[in-house]
Amino acid sequence: MFPGCSAERHILTGYRQPDQSWRYYFLTLFKGTTETLNVWTHLLAAFIILVKWQEISETVDFLRDPHAQPLFIVLLAAFTYLSFSALAHLLSAKSELSYYTFYFLDYVGVAVYQYGSALAHYYYAIEKEWHTRVQGLFLPAAAFLGLAHLLWLLLWQICKS
Repeated sequence: MFPGCSAERHILTGYRQPDQSWRYYFLTLFKGTTETLNVWTHLLAAFIILVKWQEISETVDFLRDPHAQPLFIVLLAAFTYLSFSALAHLLSAKSELSYYTFYFLDYVGVAVYQYGSALAHYYYAIEKEWHTRVQGLFLPAAAFLGLAHLLWLLLWQICKS
């Protein structure tokens, strides 16, 4: 049995069956399973990000305003993270390949959000005088930490199974 099918000791029902059609897994969005709440909280947050993004884009030109571009990137990173995570929780029970593929995407989403957040902090929270001091270090360090975190999650997943 692969990790997506393994039962938790104290959870007796609500598990989805492996090797069903993709339609089955999408329809579990409307049934009480062990993953329903996880999926809906991620989908709701992703929807809120899209609504806010649309509201902001009515007054801000993300493409031409250099001060708005970091906000665009962090919104995109948040949406990516939430969408990938929702997919992982929704579709991972289909097969062992699906489990590892979708959770890999989930971990990529976490790393993307980590870097997007660092980028927003760099442009919005660091004093202008500090930009030249940390310019060559901060963003490469954030990229390295994002990749290191991704590798750590992958190794943890491999060791766990």
